[in-house]
Amino acid sequence: MNGIISNLLLMGTIAGLFSCEPDQFSGVAAGAKGQYVVTAYIVAGDTLFSAQSLSSKPEINRIGVDNFAIAIEARAADQAVLITSFRRNGIRSSFSKDVNVKLTNSDYQFSLVENTNNSVYYGHVGRFTRFFYERTAGGSLLIPLANSSAGINPSSSLEVIIIAQRTD
Repeated sequence: MNGIISNLLLMGTIAGLFSCEPDQFSGVAAGAKGQYVVTAYIVAGDTLFSAQSLSSKPEINRIGVDNFAIAIEARAADQAVLITSFRRNGIRSSFSKDVNVKLTNSDYQFSLVENTNNSVYYGHVGRFTRFFYERTAGGSLLIPLANSSAGINPSSSLEVIIIAQRTD
């Protein structure tokens, strides 16, 4: 009987130690994480993709994509990875970037972890609106027009704006 109680106490102590382990999804970055559906993709002031809402078919889709989305995953308390993905001609493509996350009164602001190519970057998620906004120039994700033979360029120097709405 004494051995059973000792084993139960040992198991309880071990379980207690593991329950004190910090949650890897706490912190500022956890507030921004989620799935976002792209509602606008604008290159050099020209709207190439636009959808009014999450469930509507795109009104403008000059780049010929579907399942256009942004996923934000927390990496640390103040860092996240932004994954932009879409499907074009049945082929899935995705591009990611690591960002620092800072909380202000109204939004989660992003800055690039590494900015080696002198690109301009501004990104945020509205803390209460849950809208994603990103503006890049240099290092921008350029998706060519649907009828173009050019490939996808993950480091274009053109200004690209992406607006998305959180799905959950």
